[in-house]
Amino acid sequence: MIRPTIRQQKKVPLRINDAAVKHFSALSQFHGIPDDALIRLAKRRTRLYVPDRWVAIALILGNRIPIPVAAPEHRKDMHASEVTPSLKLTLIEGGRIGR
Repeated sequence: MIRPTIRQQKKVPLRINDAAVKHFSALSQFHGIPDDALIRLAKRRTRLYVPDRWVAIALILGNRIPIPVAAPEHRKDMHASEVTPSLKLTLIEGGRIGR
């Protein structure tokens, strides 16, 4: 009789040393992004357990993960008190593209 093998996934925490934390904290492009957004992005793209912000930044830089950010000219115009104009959506009927 063949015994099934059981695989256990171990969550080994990734560690970052103090010099790397100083380097990552100096990078200004990550200052405005919340911790949970960075961790969620790194988890989704690398499928690894990401314990904190610094590990997420290391994975983002190491794997060249693009960060979706709105352009600065669009951020200045948007105010919370203003109502955004409704977009006109049109239905595009489609299907498979014949080749």
